[in-house]
Amino acid sequence: MTTSRLQFAKFAAAWFLSLVALLPAASAQSCFQIRGRAVSYRGDAFFEIWHVGTHHTFFPADKASEDLICRYFDCESPDRQPALFADFTICPAEPYTKGASQRAIVKSIQHPRVVPEWPPLPAREFVEEFYTWYSPRSRPGDTAKGWKQTLELMRFDLSDELARLLAENSASHGTCAQVLSPKLDPFLNAEEPDQEYKVTNVRLEGNTYKAEVSRIENGAPLANPAVVAEFRKKDEHWVFVNFLYPSGSDLVTTLKSETHCHTR
Repeated sequence: MTTSRLQFAKFAAAWFLSLVALLPAASAQSCFQIRGRAVSYRGDAFFEIWHVGTHHTFFPADKASEDLICRYFDCESPDRQPALFADFTICPAEPYTKGASQRAIVKSIQHPRVVPEWPPLPAREFVEEFYTWYSPRSRPGDTAKGWKQTLELMRFDLSDELARLLAENSASHGTCAQVLSPKLDPFLNAEEPDQEYKVTNVRLEGNTYKAEVSRIENGAPLANPAVVAEFRKKDEHWVFVNFLYPSGSDLVTTLKSETHCHTR
């Protein structure tokens, strides 16, 4: 082989190897991370992921992508239209076209934050919407597993303190002498919750709102509320901070006294 042919062969081999080395990198670049807002549209549970700050949207290309998003809120109920703000790692299922709406595989979700209803509702509508969604989920004698699943779905409806106390109480079942009774629904204040409740009055007191929630009997709400839900604005959405009972007790005080119990 002449010197020129040998040089050309070496150049061709080096070029081929460099191309092969670049292939994995090119494949990796087909997936990228965006700051997005995924909305589950009421009724059909269709997800649209808006790339924040652009005119581009994506929608899940497969069930695995939908299931990944559904870890963060209730995808089955038609009563809520939540939004998930997060850093999404996505892989477009077709050539990227700026400003289009395209299918994409969602690989991972980081730094999630859920707004339970999008766009955010006014104060009264927030608490009404919550009880419309929650009441049918409450069942007498519900298992600890069922309660935990519901608690996970409503995590972003609660203040950080209340969510933490409820999670600690749920984890303490069977190890503490005093725990919140699994038969008592803390948001309805009932051992055998009715299927329908009505928000009868909402008032602003200081920095929080208080909503009176009454049972429906013979088509009308009872005069005395079963529970008073206390909530406030956090960022652009609402969170419950406490639930007050006619007996004079409240959920936060009860949980604080019970989560520090001694083991048997």
